[in-house]
Parts: sequence; structure tokens; C-alpha cells
Amino acid sequence: MRLRARAPGGGVLHRHRPAVLTGSTALLAAISGAPLSSQENGSPEGANPAFTVDDAIDMVRVSGPRISPDGSRILFTRSELDWEKNKRVSRIWVVGSDGRNARPFTGSPDDRSAEWSPDGRWVSFTRPAGEGDGRRRQLFLLPVDGGEAAQLTKHSTAVGSYRWSPDGASILFLASDSLPDDLDRERKNGDDAIFIDEGPNGQTRGSWNGVWRVTAGIDGGPRAATRLTEAGRIVGNFAPSPNGNFLAYTYRTENRRNAGHLAEVALLTIQSGEEERITDNDAPESQLAWSPDGRAITFVAPDLETWELDQGNLYHHYIPTGETRQLMPDTDIDMRSYRWNPGGRSIDIVALDRTVANIYRVGVRSGGIEQLTHETGVVSGASFDRLHRTAAFQFAGPTEPGDLWLADLEGGTKVRLTEANPGMAEKDLVQPEVVRWTSSDGLEIEGLLYRPAGRSSPGAAVLEIHGGPAGVFTRGFDADAQILVAQGYAVLQPNVRGSSGYGDALLRGNMNDIGGGDYEDLMTGVDAIIERGVAHPDSLAVKGWSYGGILGGWTITRTDRFKAASLGAMVADWRSEFGSGFNFDVVRWYLGGDPWSNRDHWAERSAYTHLDRVTTPTILFHGANDRTDTMEQSMNFFAGLRHLGVEARFILFPREGHGIAEPRHRRTLMMEEMRWLHRYVKGLTDWEPPPREAADEKNDIKVIS
Repeated sequence: MRLRARAPGGGVLHRHRPAVLTGSTALLAAISGAPLSSQENGSPEGANPAFTVDDAIDMVRVSGPRISPDGSRILFTRSELDWEKNKRVSRIWVVGSDGRNARPFTGSPDDRSAEWSPDGRWVSFTRPAGEGDGRRRQLFLLPVDGGEAAQLTKHSTAVGSYRWSPDGASILFLASDSLPDDLDRERKNGDDAIFIDEGPNGQTRGSWNGVWRVTAGIDGGPRAATRLTEAGRIVGNFAPSPNGNFLAYTYRTENRRNAGHLAEVALLTIQSGEEERITDNDAPESQLAWSPDGRAITFVAPDLETWELDQGNLYHHYIPTGETRQLMPDTDIDMRSYRWNPGGRSIDIVALDRTVANIYRVGVRSGGIEQLTHETGVVSGASFDRLHRTAAFQFAGPTEPGDLWLADLEGGTKVRLTEANPGMAEKDLVQPEVVRWTSSDGLEIEGLLYRPAGRSSPGAAVLEIHGGPAGVFTRGFDADAQILVAQGYAVLQPNVRGSSGYGDALLRGNMNDIGGGDYEDLMTGVDAIIERGVAHPDSLAVKGWSYGGILGGWTITRTDRFKAASLGAMVADWRSEFGSGFNFDVVRWYLGGDPWSNRDHWAERSAYTHLDRVTTPTILFHGANDRTDTMEQSMNFFAGLRHLGVEARFILFPREGHGIAEPRHRRTLMMEEMRWLHRYVKGLTDWEPPPREAADEKNDIKVIS
């Protein structure tokens, strides 16, 4: 969710001394595009068209590449906008390793989670099956060489995540437990009280689940599955051993939302049912995998004993001796995913290094790290062929929204597999600079700076704060930043202390100090772009979502330098959020203690405590069903601002959670934010959002004003 920093103790509004901003010579990117006047008022004749809100909403998205074992074909998901139905429609596609013959692979837009069988002869996926209220997602098999998809399971509950057994004889899947018929009937009749934090319930209704195994094949129709794990547990991640005799899995015996540290790793002998716990600690484990020889299990955890604030470590548990050791203990790169190489001597990982992510190879014994791809952007979702000679992955760069590529990991060549948005090549997009400056305590901070091309004098600028607190701004494609630049705003995106990708020292830099050092990192960054002549001190705005909304709300209680603020999914008062929100990180790291043992600090670092200092016109956004940062936080902040006579607006999005997903909601959010910035930063009081070509339907957004 959230935070980070070290904070000033006084209560007066203040400004900061200038800091020197430098562009990294190795990372500095060129700036190109139309002059500012064209970005504000439309592209001039002969220039590339500016990137717009509707361009962002209309983009086709490709993701989830799955390369066949022999490396010849790649499955992926293609998502397109259906504006009339206010949703995105996804289908499973396939493309050859040469980037040719891309086509839909299955016929239904409801198909999900495609995987190759180990021998490459079958593709499995999930699809809703049944009738009426009984439609639940089930497993299907489709022969690669032709034929109809056949339903494999007819389980009483929906099939969740699943994995093929290494020999291809069976599929293991996760499914929730079903209620006995009489209890299910009573629940449908209204006996549906939720016993909070009891049994499988958390703050919402939950259910126990387990791992099941079904024999693979299409003869004889759907078949029954066998349960492998005990009842009365909530299983998170699981992995079958190479010989199929064992199952490693993580589980909890309760479902409290702030108690993820109670997850443990178990090793189940499938035939006998005997079970051994691999871990017994105060740390959450995830991402289980077996070594190819079946003698070791790897998993990701912040620590072997406790829930540290950490980028996440990869541990190697050697079963014969019970020894567990950390791989890559001395690296600052932030591992996001990994796969064992078939020989068992190395592991291929995708990791973030500051603002870019690439594929690396890690020696299991030596711990040595070799970089396999060298992209200036973000590599994600890597999938490897049987021998790990090639990898399919998604790549997004500042001017590339995200396409799929196939890389030869030995030769270094690559093939483009998709071009989901060919029209983007004609858009006027900018490359951000990687910039650095010195914070108030001497700490070097890095960030990204987007500048309107051709602007030779200081102008409007937006300070954007990322989510997290352990989020990070990367050199992937940032539609919001491109939209703002096209409208004539420079955008500064600081990776303040607390950000990922820079090592554990920076990640832990805001422990027990939210609104302190991180706030100073922001202000010195703004001072630096003013000194550099990028931003005008009287034309500044601040925006952020989640932790960005939290720190943004705190910021406008500390200074009046911003002419407008846009805050999404914020927390304003830590004490009132303790029970209803997601608070494990706040309790353990970012504030410490609880609202009683550390009451003064919890109150002092709450923006709501200092609301009477705010003079900045503020627009707030929140999803009505947000259970990470609850909607009431924005409501209270908005009501307080209105009570104090500060210009404020609050837009609440029905059905939405911590992020805003529905296309019409997304458009409203971006357009209303732009209206607010134009009005209070540029003085454009009569600016109206441009109409969309498609006819609008009824919009159920509540505008509280």
C-alpha cells in the first residue's frame, strides 16, 4: 500500500532551499516532440498528433506470454476495449517464434490462464462451465494439432491457479471448499452473517481451499479430482516435485488480512499423506519451485525468521540436510520472478535495477549474476523454452506501450512477436530523463523527468508521487505522464526513500518516518527542477495514488507552494484506518506500534490532524469498494476541506476497489483531473473535456460537490 520518510516537527508552512539537479550521463534520454503551444492547443499542421486520454483508454494490451517447450509458438492474452459494454475483452492468441501467423487460439473471450503441457501436445485453459448460477470456471484441454476443446474438470467450485505435473500425466489446481447443501441453502436464504477473523473469514467472507489433482486426458469426459491437502487451511502457492511424489505448498490456518506472516511452507508426501513443515517463523513465504533433480526447494521470503522490510530474498532449501541458505545475498537488484534452468546449476530471474528490469542468470552454487537482456525499459512476464535457450517476454519502454518479444539468450538477438498498437509510432511521445539530486540530509535521490519538447522557459509542472510506499517509477510506458506532457506540463517522478529497485538501505529509509525524509526528497526535487529552469514556482501541482495520495495529502499540509492537488485512494487519518484498512506495513514499519502505544506519532503523521493548514485546491478520487485504503478517508478529507472553505471536489467510483478499472471511470478520472489542473495551475477556467467519438451511455459516477 503505502509510505516512507523522516519528517519536520514544526507546524508552519515552509519552503526548501534549492538543490542541484543532474542528468545521469549514462541514462540521460533525448527529448523530442512538438513545441509547447502545439501541445496545449492541438498539434500543428504536419506534426505528429499528441497523445490523448482516449489514446490511452483505447490501447490494445498484450500480456502473459507462454512459450511452447520446443520454442516454436507463444501463447498470449490480447485485451481490447469494448466501450459500449464498458469493459475490456480478452482472448487467448498464439504467434509463431518468427512473429508471424498471430491469430486467436480459442474461440471464447471467457478463456483464461493458458498453459502448455510439458510435452507441448496440449494447451490447458480455464473457461466458465455449467448452467445459470452454477457456472464456474473449469479446466479444459485443447490438442495443439487440431480438434475441439474438451472439459477436463467438473468441480463443485471454480478452478483457480493450476500447474501441470512435470510428467504431464495430471494437473494440480487450487479450489475453494464447497459448503454442505443445507448450509449453502441457508446462506442463500439470508443466513449470511460474517464472523470477522474467524475460520476462513477475514474482513469479508472467505472460505477454506485446497490443492486437488486430476488426471490429464480427454477420453471419457470430465473426471473427478482428488484432494491432496488437508481441510481447514488456506493454501497460497504450490509446486509438485519433478517425480510427482511430493507437493510443496504454503498455507495458513486463518484468513486475517494483516497476518500474512503466518504462512508456512509444507512438504507433503502424496502417497502416504505424511507432511513436514519446512518453515516455522514470522515471515511470509511465496513463489515455490523445485530444483530439476528434486533435491531442493526454492522460495521467496523477506527473511527466514521475521517479516522484515525487504525487497524479497530467494532461499534454497536442500531437503537431504535441511539446510536453507540465501541466494544473491549481496545484490541490490529487486527480483520479481524466477525459473530454474533444466541442468539445475542456475536460475533465470527477472529483476528490477533502479528504473529498468531485465533477465539475469544466477549461479546456484557460486551466486554469480549474469545479465542476459539489456533493455532500456521494463521486461516482465518472462517464459522460457524447455532448454532456456530462448525467452518470450513483455517489454515496455517510455515510448513503447508494451509488446511481446522473443530473445535468444545465447546469441543476444531478439524477434518482435506483436505490434499491438501500430498507430503509436505516429504519436508525439517523449523520453524521460533520469535525473538525480541531493535531498536535505545529503541522500542522493533519483527520479524521472518528462519535459514538454521545445519549452525554453519555466512553465507548469506536476510532482507525481508513486504508490507503495515500496513502489517505483520505471522507464516503462507511463500513459498518465505522456498525457500530461502533451498538455504542456513537465512531470517530475521522484523515487524517494522507501522505493524498490535501489537496495534494502533505500527501501528502509522511511521506517517510522512517513512524511519525513520522503517529503524532503520531494521538495528538494521540486526545488531542483525550478533551479534548472524547467518549472515555474507559481505553476506547480502535486498528484498521487495510494501512498502517493497519502504523501500528497501530507504535502499540502506542510506547504502552500502547489496551486492544485489530485489525490487518489488516500489515507488521511491513521488511527481511524487501523481496523478497516490494510495496516500491517504501517504497524510494523512505517509508523510503528499502534494507535495506543504510539498515539502521538500516529496523530502527528496524519494529514487530517493538520487539515486547517491546507489552502491548496484539491480534487479527490476513490473506489467505493476499496478495502486497502477505505473510501471514508477521502470523504473525511473532502468534508474537512469544504468545512474550512478550501476549494475541493470528490469523485467516488461505484464498484471499484483500490484501482479504477472500468473504462468509463478511467476516462472520467483522467478528464476531471485535467480539468482541475488546467483551472488552478494554468487558469483555464473554461476548459472542457473533448467529446469521445463513441456515444456515451449512462454514467453512474457520483460527483460530490
